[in-house]
Amino acid sequence: MDVDSTTAVGSNAKLNSSPDTEAEEILYLTYLKKGLITKLIEEATEEELTTFPASIDCYLHLLAAYLIKDELDQARLLWMRVPPIYQTDPAISRLWTLARSVILREPLAVPSRPLSTPETIVLASVQDRTLSKISATYKSISVEQLRVMCGYTSRDDVIDSVTSRGWTLGEGEVVRPVRVVKERMEGGGVSLSDLAGYVSFLETM
Repeated sequence: MDVDSTTAVGSNAKLNSSPDTEAEEILYLTYLKKGLITKLIEEATEEELTTFPASIDCYLHLLAAYLIKDELDQARLLWMRVPPIYQTDPAISRLWTLARSVILREPLAVPSRPLSTPETIVLASVQDRTLSKISATYKSISVEQLRVMCGYTSRDDVIDSVTSRGWTLGEGEVVRPVRVVKERMEGGGVSLSDLAGYVSFLETM
C-alpha cells in the first residue's frame, strides 16, 4: 500500500511545519514522483546550505534521492549532518533504517506497512538494483534467498517480481535469472563501477 509520507507517520511528526515547509515538501515529493532526482538534490542541497536549520523534508527527500542514485557515501554523510532532533522523527528514522541496511549490505530492513511515498520509491529502486546484480552474478537462486536479499514480504511478492522480469521458477523453488544486457563501453568492456559493484555484491553473499 502506498500512502503519502505525512499519512504514514502522522501530522505530529512535522517538527517545523509551516506554509513554506509544506510547499517545499510538496515540491520535493513531486520531483521524487517524476524521477527528477538531480533537480531534487540541487534544490534540497541549496536549502541545506542557505537555511539553518533546513526543513526535515529537505533532509528526508535528499536522503531518498541519494539512495535512489546509489550514492551511499553521500547518504551516510548526510545522516551525520541531520540535526539530532530530526533523527528521532519517525519519517526520517524509518528511511534511515532502510538506508543503513543498504549501506552495510545487509538484508533490506523494510519499514513496516504502510509505506510512505519516499519509502516506496526508494525500496523499489533498491530492489531493482539488487535484482540486476543478482541477474549478473547468479545462474540460479532460491526464492527464499531472493525474499531476504530484496526485502520482499512474501513468496508471492518474489514470484510476481521475478516473473515480470522473465525469470523462470523451477523445481525446488529455484529461480533462474535472466541477465540484463546493458550497453557496453567502447571496446566491449564492462564499466569499472559495474565490475566493482558486482565484486562487492558477491563478497557480501
